[in-house]
Amino acid sequence: MKPKFLMSIVIALSFAGAVAARAEALRISPEWLKTNAATHKIIILDARLPENYSMDHIPGAISFPETLTYQQKAVSGKIVEPDIMQRMVRERGINQGDLIVVYDNGELIDASRVFWALEVYGLNQVRVMVGGYTQWSKSGYPITSETPEIAHSQFVPSIDHRKIASKFFVQLATANPRLVIIDARPEKAYRGIESSAKRFGHIPSAINIPASKNLQASSRVGEFQGIIDLRATYSNLPLDKKVIVYCGNGRVSSTHYLALRELGYDVSNYDASWLEWGNDLNLPVEK
Repeated sequence: MKPKFLMSIVIALSFAGAVAARAEALRISPEWLKTNAATHKIIILDARLPENYSMDHIPGAISFPETLTYQQKAVSGKIVEPDIMQRMVRERGINQGDLIVVYDNGELIDASRVFWALEVYGLNQVRVMVGGYTQWSKSGYPITSETPEIAHSQFVPSIDHRKIASKFFVQLATANPRLVIIDARPEKAYRGIESSAKRFGHIPSAINIPASKNLQASSRVGEFQGIIDLRATYSNLPLDKKVIVYCGNGRVSSTHYLALRELGYDVSNYDASWLEWGNDLNLPVEK
């Protein structure tokens, strides 16, 4: 990595929190999709496993399983390389500026991960359907096993470095009071009682807000908190600070990314997350 580029990252991280992003409505309902799918050009992506998609899916939906967003999911959550993402997006006929709706089985974890990955690569009109396929089918809306015909696009990715945090980013954040690190893992993992990596504990200076906090108290499938309740969950988090979220492999933390993006925070997801940090003996750990 060139020194000039490194310096630009340092400067960007130092001042990223100075201006908060604009709050946006990033979640849509099954009712909205059913009403608008026939009259608007909407790319619908199914983030479930391919075998689930093959059985049945929303009409017009294209399979884009969450597993495709990783280089090696078992090793770390590092996002797929630009050339591979370009090929996958082109094969699905997606162009810059297209309105994209992502859904999963209803837990919003896989859909959030795909949402984040697409935003990292410059697609800025992505939405997540709450309730997922479970709510769609329960509502009696049409389903199909037919796959749509797709005309390949000429999409060229552009990495949005504001939305992804590397190990280097996080190292800077541990010593910068203008950056906040959120550990989205359960409290036991944060406290060092359990771990998916060789070492136990958490990244220094990180605060623990488990991803489950994004769900309504009922914890039913796909029931993310509303905006008012989300604001209460993150009420102690200054809106003018840059936020970095992580979990075990950058999957569950993507729900934090979605929630904080919707609230207007400048947030990035540390994709390699604890699997990288906890296995690197050169990095500090706190308990």
